Amino acid sequence: MTHYALVQAVTVAQELEAKGFLGTVGKIAAATIIFFIAIGLVVGLLLGYFIGRAVGRRQATRTPS
Repeated sequence: MTHYALVQAVTVAQELEAKGFLGTVGKIAAATIIFFIAIGLVVGLLLGYFIGRAVGRRQATRTPS
């Protein structure tokens, strides 16, 4: 009976440790994805701003008909 109780205690401890590890890995993965999305948004805004200015200049120099 004592051996069975020890095995159960070790099993429960391993499960808790595994859940904690997977939770940490999940948080790191989520933070990485959010980081790359944020970088993409900033780069997209900068590209859109500069492309918009370049296109706007071209249209502003045209003579109205």
